[in-house]
Amino acid sequence: MREIFSGVWLVCVVIFGWEGGVFGAPTGFLEKHCVECHDAETKKGGLDLEQLQRAPMDLDAVVSWTRVFDRIETGEMPPQKKVRPESISKTLYLKQLSEVILKAEAGMSKGMERRGLRRLTRTEYENTVRDLFEMPGALLQSLLPADGTAHGFDKNADALDISHVNLAKYVEAADHVMDLAIVMRPQAPPVERVRLSLAGNYQANIMLMGGDAMLMKEGAVHPVVPPAGVYPHVEQGSHERLGLFDGKDASVAVFRHEDDSWNAYFQRFASIHPGMYRVRASFWSMQWDKGKVLPSRGTEAARLSIVHFNENGRGGGHPSTVLGYFDAPSLVPMEHGFDVWLNPRESFGFNTASLAHVVLYRVGTWGQVDRTMGYTGPCVVSDWLEVEGPIHSVWPPVSHRVLFGETPMEKFDPRAKVGPRMPSRKPEKQEIIGARNRPDGVGVNWTVVAENPEVEGRKLLKTFLPRLFRRPVAEEVIEDYVGRLRERLGAGDGFELAMRSVYRAAMCSPDFLYHVEPAGELDGPALACRLSYFIWNSLPDAELMRVAMSGGLKDGAEVRRQVDRLLADRRSERFVEDFLGQWLKLRAIGANDPDKKLYPEFSPYLQDSMVAETRAYFRELLDKDLDASHLVASNFLMLNDKLAAVYGVEGVDGPRIRRVELPAGHVRGGFLTQASLLKITSNGTTTSPVPRGAFVMARLLGRPPQAPPADVPAVEPDVRGATTIRELLDRHRSDSNCAGCHASIDPAGFALEAFDVLGNFRERYRSLDEGDVAPRGRIDSKIGISFKLGPRVDASGKWLDGTMFEDVRGLRGRLALEQRVLLGNLASQLAVYGMGRPLSFADREAMRGLVLGVEEKGGGVRTLLRELCASELFRTH
Repeated sequence: MREIFSGVWLVCVVIFGWEGGVFGAPTGFLEKHCVECHDAETKKGGLDLEQLQRAPMDLDAVVSWTRVFDRIETGEMPPQKKVRPESISKTLYLKQLSEVILKAEAGMSKGMERRGLRRLTRTEYENTVRDLFEMPGALLQSLLPADGTAHGFDKNADALDISHVNLAKYVEAADHVMDLAIVMRPQAPPVERVRLSLAGNYQANIMLMGGDAMLMKEGAVHPVVPPAGVYPHVEQGSHERLGLFDGKDASVAVFRHEDDSWNAYFQRFASIHPGMYRVRASFWSMQWDKGKVLPSRGTEAARLSIVHFNENGRGGGHPSTVLGYFDAPSLVPMEHGFDVWLNPRESFGFNTASLAHVVLYRVGTWGQVDRTMGYTGPCVVSDWLEVEGPIHSVWPPVSHRVLFGETPMEKFDPRAKVGPRMPSRKPEKQEIIGARNRPDGVGVNWTVVAENPEVEGRKLLKTFLPRLFRRPVAEEVIEDYVGRLRERLGAGDGFELAMRSVYRAAMCSPDFLYHVEPAGELDGPALACRLSYFIWNSLPDAELMRVAMSGGLKDGAEVRRQVDRLLADRRSERFVEDFLGQWLKLRAIGANDPDKKLYPEFSPYLQDSMVAETRAYFRELLDKDLDASHLVASNFLMLNDKLAAVYGVEGVDGPRIRRVELPAGHVRGGFLTQASLLKITSNGTTTSPVPRGAFVMARLLGRPPQAPPADVPAVEPDVRGATTIRELLDRHRSDSNCAGCHASIDPAGFALEAFDVLGNFRERYRSLDEGDVAPRGRIDSKIGISFKLGPRVDASGKWLDGTMFEDVRGLRGRLALEQRVLLGNLASQLAVYGMGRPLSFADREAMRGLVLGVEEKGGGVRTLLRELCASELFRTH
């Protein structure tokens, strides 16, 4: 631990200006091509080159000159309408400017050893604990403060400060982990199997009484409990006393989609013990027609969630995590099965995900006269859900063995007044109202004991600390922790309590909470960690650490083999989710709910499908090693039925995401036209070319526009339908301070105006006031429409090089030609994410070589990942 603190001072270093002082590159090029628009008087875009040339070459100046370098190198400046510099002149000036920037960077870093101290993110912390203790569903992120972001990602040291609040929360999290991991009984809790029905649960019973659901048996209306008609079922208590809502051998047909006032839970079960549970469920669908059971319109989607009950589980609206969307085929039940980790006080929630929102208990709301018996529409049927567990392959479980190995347990008397202090135990009990499963009555007053506590503790620490710290641990560090154990034992703690104190200290130490990387070339354990936290967002497994300790990661071929192995593991989905969540801002998908009047067809199922498409598409690029042009254009999509309806693609049935080939000339393809990105770059009510264009430039091309001046107001679209956004932007660009940036931002943004807030292709804007009556199109017939069709969309534009395009197809074709730019930006994004630091100007040569090498091997995304991890840049700090 003390070896870390020798480098802690670097966190607080202030970077002073380069002592070389004033910028010294030749100014002839700037005078000829740039100063006219960027002098002290004009300073378009806020850039004053005259002042910048006189300024000291400090960090801010380096950033500014790097921006100048990039604008000239890409040809963005001077603008197309100005006299273009000769190629030789441009190349010479860029070479001179590059040398000056490199010299300035070297001067600022002179005498400063680059040494790594980057804290684990919340995501990394949770995954590390889950994998170390084999508790795959332990919930820890919510216990820790949110991480900041820097350079586009939360993995950067600049975003990962630490405060007394963090430290206090780490103590709480460590205690929570040990409470989950350490067992309190000599034998495993018995494995129980219980088959559950939605009937018999309070919320579901309300549905059955009022008409939003009904009981069925063997595919037909229940012979004893008919659907609600003119009158609802009365006296719920009487029905329950007669056992009519017990759901024995009965299915529950549900018409209603969950909402703010109603949720369906399988609340007759709630987990008592943490562990793995085997789950099976049966669903199907039908079309209900006023008492008749007919074939459904296709495969509907049933959603299952893990419900995390608050307190005693009373009421609805409890937080939940979506497990998945499951096929409910027409008339024929389909069984689904999976294993899942449950924490104490958790159960399952159900939703008719693919159905529109209807409420049948209010007579006449949807045209029906007699509640269920007067209704015609789709329905999802839940036959049953079966839970079996907790399932343990060994006892004590792995989580306990990680901490205490084979150390024996013995019973203790919690009321004893003499002897060592024992841990405090809460009795096992069912805390959730309505749940019928109960503990088996075996006492929990058992604790780990050791005949020679210090010897046993030292043995446990020698095994645990290297795994926790992710590298070999010096003997003196182990002895520091043994000394803490000795101190707690001397203070009267029993062995388990004393070891908990030691483990708590280790889990709150910098050795665990920080990525420790030596200066210069990374050693084996550090490189193994960089690889595993890149692709798994977690600690290295035994195989990767074995290779690292043997020196195998010095071989680039072995690194590439390990990358493929890590990608083949299910844990690599964490990389896909986390990287896309930040690079493409998928984390912000729920930041704005679409306006219910303008976009009444929006649903949580659609939003989750959007995210699933983008993740599956990136996974396809990785698995098939497709080239970077696929970032903006492709002849296939990853779709389910919900997205297919939005995209106008026929022949896709059910909620499963699958690859769908596209006909030539289709408007979709690549990330550009995916509904997730189109929603993220909208505000929920309107779209604007500005945020969408800026997103394309920054996230896909690596050319982020400058922030607008503080005194320039944002351009707000007119939702009344009187004025188009293009007309508003034309006025905005008349300001010379705005025209330059908008010349690069607006083209892509204009092309993407062909898509609305939800990603629907459109030829006219939706409006609330002015316009024509809107056709229903693909919107569900149960959804009311009040919006109108306003002005026509003009999706044409002119790219930076003067290339004209008519619509998004033309834009995609033009961007696909920028394959090296696309590949280079993706390489930079992956490098910043994987290494946890921004790229310096000095790193550009290495990145350029990386990209050229990947191009020689076909330019695939998977190849890029392999070559990045095998590069000298990746293996040095």
